Amino acid sequence: MIKIAKGREPKEWTEYRNTPGVDYQSIPELVESLLKEQGYICAYCMRRIPHRDKLYNKDGTNYVLTVEDHRIEHILSRDNHPDKKLDYNNMVVCCPGHIGDEDHCDRLKGSNDISFSPLDSVFISTLSYKTDGEIVSSDKQYNKEINEVLNLNTKLLKLNRKQSWEIVVKELVAKNKGKQLNKTQINQFIAKYSSMHNKDGQMKYIPYCGVVLYNLNKKLRKLCSQ
Repeated sequence: MIKIAKGREPKEWTEYRNTPGVDYQSIPELVESLLKEQGYICAYCMRRIPHRDKLYNKDGTNYVLTVEDHRIEHILSRDNHPDKKLDYNNMVVCCPGHIGDEDHCDRLKGSNDISFSPLDSVFISTLSYKTDGEIVSSDKQYNKEINEVLNLNTKLLKLNRKQSWEIVVKELVAKNKGKQLNKTQINQFIAKYSSMHNKDGQMKYIPYCGVVLYNLNKKLRKLCSQ
C-alpha cells in the first residue's frame, strides 16, 4: 500500500450528498475523482484499476468476468457507520477483488471494519515486504486485518509484488553496468515510483509501487549508513 492523499471532493458529490433524504449511491464524478487521486491503482492491493476479474467455474477452466471493474470502498463500513456513508474522506476505490481464485480487498471485507486507513502515514510506516512479496505490518492487529479481513497475501498478489520488485532490480543492474549502486541512482527510481506518470492521457501510479518504494528506501538507508 501507499499513502493516499485525499483531495477535495468533486462538486457533483457535494451537491448529491447535500440533497435532502439522499442515500448512498455512486455517481460517475465520485468514481473518477477517487481514481485520479489514487493514480488508478487499488487502495489496498495496488493493482491497476479499472479492471474486470475472472470468476472461474468449478471446472477451473471456464469463467465469467466480474460485472464491475472497480468497487468504491468505505473504510468504515456503511452498515456499521451510517453517519460516514456519504463522507468522501471515508471512501477509496478498490479493484473487483478476485485475482486468481481468492476474494480479497473490498470484495472480502464487505461490512467488516478495519482499524487502519491507507490515508494514514503512521499506518503506512508500519508496513514492510518480505522477499516473497508478502506484506506485513509491525502492528499485530493491523497485520491480522491485512490477512483476515483484506486477504492481501494471496498467492498471486504476493507473486505480483515479488515480480514488480525483481523488474526494478534488473533495471538497476542494467543502469549500473556492474558498478556499485549510488544514492543518485536509487533516488531517481524512488522519484519514478512515487510519482504519477501520463499513460493513455491519464496520470497513473505504477502498479505495486508500494513494494518497490519500500525496498528502494531500504537500500538507500543502507547506503547512507555506510
